[in-house]
Amino acid sequence: MTISATMIVRDEAVFLPACLASIRPLVDEIVLVDTGSTDASIEIARDFGARVLDFPWCDDFSAARNHAIAHAIGDWLLYIDADERIRPCDKSALLDELAPADLLCATVRFRPRTGFTTYPEYRLIRRDDRIRFRGAMHETFLPDLRRLAEAGEGRIGTCSLCIDHVGYDGDQSHKFERNLKLLAKQIAADPTRPYLRWHLGSIQRDLGQIAEAAATWRIGADLARQAAVKRQDHALCAIELAKLALLEGADPSAWIEQAETLHPRNWMALWLRGHARLAADDLAGAEPIFTRLGAVDPETVLEPMAYDARIFGAAALAMMGDAAFRLGAYRDSAAWFARAEARAPGELEFRAKRLLAASRA
Repeated sequence: MTISATMIVRDEAVFLPACLASIRPLVDEIVLVDTGSTDASIEIARDFGARVLDFPWCDDFSAARNHAIAHAIGDWLLYIDADERIRPCDKSALLDELAPADLLCATVRFRPRTGFTTYPEYRLIRRDDRIRFRGAMHETFLPDLRRLAEAGEGRIGTCSLCIDHVGYDGDQSHKFERNLKLLAKQIAADPTRPYLRWHLGSIQRDLGQIAEAAATWRIGADLARQAAVKRQDHALCAIELAKLALLEGADPSAWIEQAETLHPRNWMALWLRGHARLAADDLAGAEPIFTRLGAVDPETVLEPMAYDARIFGAAALAMMGDAAFRLGAYRDSAAWFARAEARAPGELEFRAKRLLAASRA
């Protein structure tokens, strides 16, 4: 059994060496589609033994990805981007996980950015002409997979592979113009998908267009309410509107309730509810929420969506400590920071705050 890595790149010389170094021990070939690089990306790829194909960029991620997988010869296809890295793993163990004849796809543990939890991502597919990407942006092959699975022609499983995405670390402004163009194209093709409105609103927020972002998220929240089939990512627009309400000193309750209705076990919605109670100086109401969040180890979280790890564990306990200190409940504050320190013994900030609160008490 063989594995082909398929990639599309353009001017990724900064990221590419670390990515290729991480996948080379795992795959039998690397098929890299270049969409117009002017830096050293092509030379770097060839130095790693990749087969490089030229493909003129046509504002369509699916077209480029499908060109890559059409030229791959492995039994399994791993699609990966230059700003991602595979954590070291045992190739023989992975091949055992991919061995079942009825397996069409295996999800991996995917960390979308540094400091976030992981979620299952569809990244390994069996080479099959019936499985292709769709969508100019936020491209996916899930419609083909689900169609085959529903027809009894295979199933979707899991594997132990873990991929870290580092491309969202730092300034993203260089991608805004391209992403806005592609999002407009994808929204025109799929106007009822709430996730696209969440992404568009996030770019508008990062551009400082807060009113426009709020309006976009409201459209997304309305689409989510109207959707016949609810998905976890349908809660994203309501969550952003709840965050915005808290920042503006408004009541976020309605948006939090919508998020919890669309995704009942959404950790961020729970954190926002706790945050709202702290904003109202309701320590007693916030206590069970942050106790629950504090008991979660973010490294073990594998949910349908990723969360900022700072809403869990020691950080959640420390948030209660900060709130108690602000309200003059110094003894309680010291106790919360002591719990945070026990969860993260190397964090000097928690120790310092515990000692300060204890001295005030």
